Amino acid sequence: MMVRLDFTGRARRSSRAIRVGPAALPGVAMISECSPRLPLKASVVDEMYVDDAIGRRGDISATLDELWRVSKPGALIHLRLPHASSALAVSRDPRPKPLLTLNTFNYYDPKSKPWDAHSPATFTVERARLRVAAGRGDGDGGLALARGPFAQFIEKLANGSRGSQYRFERWFAPLFGGFEEFEVVLGVVKEDSAPRPLHVATAVGSNGTSET
Repeated sequence: MMVRLDFTGRARRSSRAIRVGPAALPGVAMISECSPRLPLKASVVDEMYVDDAIGRRGDISATLDELWRVSKPGALIHLRLPHASSALAVSRDPRPKPLLTLNTFNYYDPKSKPWDAHSPATFTVERARLRVAAGRGDGDGGLALARGPFAQFIEKLANGSRGSQYRFERWFAPLFGGFEEFEVVLGVVKEDSAPRPLHVATAVGSNGTSET
């Protein structure tokens, strides 16, 4: 049985995700915040829809560690977050929030993770997309322009590859006011905990010490 958690209320109905919320609201099946203290055992979740549920947390690193802990190897974690390059995006809500970019998640990538990283969590970036305008619902008259042909052209250029995403984040975003939002799907990486085959198992010598 696939175990999917939805902290957003926006997961596809076909995913049959368990709705998680901070209070006993309609549709909520599990009461919990998306935080470093989830009421779950290790390695039990196949997929999580998190979106911006961690976007205002001051302990985002510890929360990502916890999401990693409860996830199975290969699990997917969906995030949608304000992008640090947009003053509009990071100031829309007066509550403090971490400044994040796609490049933030290179810290967790096994190819680029620092050797002295404080976090046990390891993720690969499975999918990523930069957006010029964030979804803010109806009633914002500026969205038609912000999502118009110019924005579509910028997004097409920026999202052509991971290399172009990095270049736009680093060099070009200030030229048009920055990206308001980015989406990223993280793949959970964990070491194989299965027993090693006998032919590579540690041999024990006659004196009782390991020979490998």
